[in-house]
Amino acid sequence: MIFPRTFSLLLLLAAGLRAGEVKVAPPEEQAAVAHRVREIFEAKCKQCHGPELPRPKGKFGYVLDLKRMADNPDYVVRGDPDKSDIYTLVRDDEMPGEDADVPALSMEEKDIVKRWVEMGAPADPAAAAEKEPAAPAPVPQKTTRPFWEQALRWIGKFHPVTTHFPVALMMVAVLAEGLAWWTRRESWMHTIRFIVVIAALGALSSGVLGWINAYFSSYSKTVGALLWWHRWFGTATTLWAVVCAALAFLGPCVEGTAERRRFRGALLLGAALVSVTGFLGSALIYGLEHYAW
Repeated sequence: MIFPRTFSLLLLLAAGLRAGEVKVAPPEEQAAVAHRVREIFEAKCKQCHGPELPRPKGKFGYVLDLKRMADNPDYVVRGDPDKSDIYTLVRDDEMPGEDADVPALSMEEKDIVKRWVEMGAPADPAAAAEKEPAAPAPVPQKTTRPFWEQALRWIGKFHPVTTHFPVALMMVAVLAEGLAWWTRRESWMHTIRFIVVIAALGALSSGVLGWINAYFSSYSKTVGALLWWHRWFGTATTLWAVVCAALAFLGPCVEGTAERRRFRGALLLGAALVSVTGFLGSALIYGLEHYAW
């Protein structure tokens, strides 16, 4: 009677392990898989997310620290690869990004990363014990892309530079409008019209470059949500700059008229949109707490 009961308990225990979130594996297999995953990340992801980078992409610069990455639920949900960003990004060939000089992971490498998450994302014990530098990895073959795609990727990188000019012009336009209201001189309107038109043209070019730059970039789930807000606030700001330029030319737009009040309100709203969009853009690089005291 003892043997059937023992056998039943063993069956229940095995079923419980299969139903758990983390697939238990022998320590030797965990160490081997973790070491292989670290090698894959070093070859394919270190270029954009390595610890030596001053500004790693997406503020994620510890791709070789498996323990730290596994402790971050934004990247790893232990036992569930489909809910883990680190796996879905490599599975869908979003990481390495298209701007990286290494090819995407092979199916075998993707399966190893998946297995690593399934077994609970263990750390690599050999990484802490390393005393001598590893042998240099072979130089990866640079991925060849069509000329038009390479040109668009390169042009999109100018988006951050082109944002400063229209932002500054919108703020100068607000200052000029304030001086016009204070001095009651209509001559200021000629300067304001010129400024808002140039600002609208600059915003249009910057907005287009922003969409191009975002299309050829890949981000983690957290940074991706921030990018979504920055992108649509930027698009709204671009369109609103065009509206301000149009309102500046509708009617005489002299002091005391409804046209002037409408233009002034639109200009102030445009300055507010510019400020929010600029904050979100800088947060993509420095984080949401970059203005913390």
